[in-house]
Amino acid sequence: MNKVLDIQQAIDSHALWMSSLRQAVFDAQTPIDVAGIRAEDQCEFGKWLYGPRLSDEDRASSSYQEVKRLHAEFHEAAARVVELAASGQTRDAYDLLYGDYITMSGRLAIAMRAWQDTLQGAAGQ
Repeated sequence: MNKVLDIQQAIDSHALWMSSLRQAVFDAQTPIDVAGIRAEDQCEFGKWLYGPRLSDEDRASSSYQEVKRLHAEFHEAAARVVELAASGQTRDAYDLLYGDYITMSGRLAIAMRAWQDTLQGAAGQ
């Protein structure tokens, strides 16, 4: 699979996190793996981002660095949402979900799209 398609799949799968997090807030009494949510290298995109398929040149790019930083912040925000929900702070969890989390998710998607554009431009040259 090529990098552009890998990034597209990540954008799509991370968009699904919103419904999963909303459900996690709703089902707050269910045990939640906060450490697993916080780990940015365990989702499919994270495994790709940190895995061997990217070259040292890819990792040195400003696009990679920006996506990596935002991806980590995205997972941190998601973990904070479920921590709040698990501790019974449902209102605060929803506020974070529909505030900072959505903002972070949007920033990550924009950075991923910019990286895609850079990769497509490099492939066309």
